[in-house]
Amino acid sequence: MSTTQAAEWRLEPISGADRDMVEVIGLPPEQEAFAGSLDEVFGRLNESEAVGSEQGFAVVEPGGEVVGFFVLREGVRRPPWAPPGTVTLHNFRVRPGFQGKGVGRRCISLLEDWFARERPVQPQLMLAVNERNQPAIEAYRKIGFVDTGQRFVEEPAAKLIFAKPLV
Repeated sequence: MSTTQAAEWRLEPISGADRDMVEVIGLPPEQEAFAGSLDEVFGRLNESEAVGSEQGFAVVEPGGEVVGFFVLREGVRRPPWAPPGTVTLHNFRVRPGFQGKGVGRRCISLLEDWFARERPVQPQLMLAVNERNQPAIEAYRKIGFVDTGQRFVEEPAAKLIFAKPLV
């Protein structure tokens, strides 16, 4: 991807008040079950403890359409499976119609650029993925996430812990 192309895509930080911006990323029920409902996601983003520890981002393509969304957590909002100091990725969604076209990879590339600017000493990005969510597991592997071998047991299924070195 050239610098010009990368500059056309952008991450847009969003707050709990910006739900309407990502409503266009309606997922099919089988994906929504893994990604978490927007009610749940924005309920968390609107909690006072989220400030400074949980941040939503919309991914906007060159034409201005929102095609992706994710949340980063750190500090007091860090999940129990993540080591102290880690930033974790949650609720990652790519808009249907854009899936399977490299948009997820582009989202992570934009996120890596964000880390280089905002968290330059951060060694890795981590996430947990439901062991039953094979399409997501394959997608994360394709974009450079590595299975750490850790498992977090949570109903209804165990989660695999993945990390992506940020070098």
